[in-house]
Amino acid sequence: MRRTGILIRARRRPLRALAAAASVFAAVVAWTLVAGPAAAATAAGGDCALPRTSAHHSEGVDTWNAAFPRPSTVLDAVMIFLSFPDAVPDLTPEEVAADHFPATSLFYDRASYGRFQLRSHPVDRWIPMPRASTDYRIRRDWDADQRAAYLRDAIDAADPAVDFSAYDLVYLVADPDAPGVDADATKVVNLGTPMRADGTDLRRLVTVFEQHPPDHNVLAHETGHVFDLPDLYSRPAAGSDADWDTRVGDWDLMGSQFGLAPEPFAWHKWKFGWLEDHQVQCVSQHGTSWHELTPLETAGGTKLIVVRTGRRTALAIEARSATGNDAGLCREGVLLYEVRSNRESGEGPVTVLDGHPATSACQDGSAYPPLADAPLGAGESYAYDAGPGPRDGRLPLRGRLLGRQGQRGIAPWRRTGEYRGCPERGSKPPPSGRSRCSRWPARPPPGRRPPTPRRRRPGPARCARRRAPRCPRASRTGPRGGRAASSPRRPARCGP
Repeated sequence: MRRTGILIRARRRPLRALAAAASVFAAVVAWTLVAGPAAAATAAGGDCALPRTSAHHSEGVDTWNAAFPRPSTVLDAVMIFLSFPDAVPDLTPEEVAADHFPATSLFYDRASYGRFQLRSHPVDRWIPMPRASTDYRIRRDWDADQRAAYLRDAIDAADPAVDFSAYDLVYLVADPDAPGVDADATKVVNLGTPMRADGTDLRRLVTVFEQHPPDHNVLAHETGHVFDLPDLYSRPAAGSDADWDTRVGDWDLMGSQFGLAPEPFAWHKWKFGWLEDHQVQCVSQHGTSWHELTPLETAGGTKLIVVRTGRRTALAIEARSATGNDAGLCREGVLLYEVRSNRESGEGPVTVLDGHPATSACQDGSAYPPLADAPLGAGESYAYDAGPGPRDGRLPLRGRLLGRQGQRGIAPWRRTGEYRGCPERGSKPPPSGRSRCSRWPARPPPGRRPPTPRRRRPGPARCARRRAPRCPRASRTGPRGGRAASSPRRPARCGP
């Protein structure tokens, strides 16, 4: 049986910009493998790279699928604006282009830490299509023959004005006011038999049927498919009113383009080459290993911890903060999710683990409020079960953040059980498993430095006048079924 443990030492580091200062979450994680099969020592992330499989948009990262362009340097995209005989465009091509750029380019620039540039080249006029928009019967589940006719007509109509050999990516943008346009039909079309134009094979085209203004981040989402990323949402059965975003919620724009935290998962950044192997820590050795995670949204440092749970499965751990593309997220902290490289796009290749299953957050803005508060914060724990067999895991996180923006402080850190209760205070185990019994020094008054933790408990002579209370034993069984340890003595505090 594999048992694991995490300690998180959280702090905030002040980042000074030209005109303002921001505060960013960071975490130190201790991972413990108590038992399990013998493995190589903890090493760089390459040892935990899942193999790419035959699944459509596989999450494997050991090799790159050469059929897709890799967003590693610069890609040039042409935007072709299509009008129809049954409608006169109310908007100019410039206005429609502004719906998507530079926002999409800026999203990828921030997500890649400046390593990738998506450059748009909009055509400056409407290209007339030969048939009415209603003739193509545009819809989400588009008839293959009707779709092929639309693509062929669009490329033939644009060919005199566009040199397709000069571009890596083609966006076909329909007049949003045309009567036959359906916004749900926006998608990437992968062609088994490429189309030919200007001596260039066109293997995939992005068909855009968005209204004005469009859905948030919609083009960034579709462009992710061009780079071999899967859909992370789950499409309900026909006629069902079930939620689409139960697997990842707001996290990663490949789940929901409306999400409050659309920054690509660290796993996807690793796949793209935006993270080096030394920024990914693979945990595979028995015992405890320490890892400092820096926020995914900022450059530099370790971004991802990976625990291999099977041949094609892994547990991924990263730190998320309210900055950059994630400025609107509900909760900062450590996010855990499972990755499966053998799952098809839309069939659950990634599942976010909910650190607070009994609560939700951001009811008014979240794509799926139950997962909006999924990250774990300092002092919280999570019981992880990877399935039957030698892949069970337990992830206790302990610690507390002291200090404010511009002030750093670290409290004492100890491994404890699942729940530390304080019956004498009348507290009960919260549904999420978090403890209301604090053993840590109080928050320092404004203007004062946080207390420095003592390495040793003072002797009895120095503390004869004042003894710190104990935190009584908790239930021997934690709220998630894990065995709980009794809480150690609170650090003694001496003097008046």
